[in-house]
Amino acid sequence: MLGMSMGELILLALVGFFVIGPERLPGAIRAVAGVVTQAKQYANALKDQVNGGELAEVRKQLDELREPLAEIRSADPRRAWREALREEPLPPPARPAPRRSGRPGVPMTSVVPETSEASG
Repeated sequence: MLGMSMGELILLALVGFFVIGPERLPGAIRAVAGVVTQAKQYANALKDQVNGGELAEVRKQLDELREPLAEIRSADPRRAWREALREEPLPPPARPAPRRSGRPGVPMTSVVPETSEASG
């Protein structure tokens, strides 16, 4: 109690007994005990206030971080790509230009390859 050993408490009680006297010693002990109890209560209340205020601030900061963290945890890259593609649809692919056969005005697709039977 209060960082005092049992020997120190006995010495303090003996000094109090001789200084205050046996008649007033019980009342003095009650008064000191009441002051110590009240001081402990004030100290605990102050500690709770300080800790409560700090904890409330920390909780507020944690709550502010929870929403972005939840978004990160639930992130699905495939879904993000799908949503991005839905928002900005890609234009249809352009048709490639027809290849030329080397003959003017004749596209390559209309040229029939010559076979050995056709030439003979």
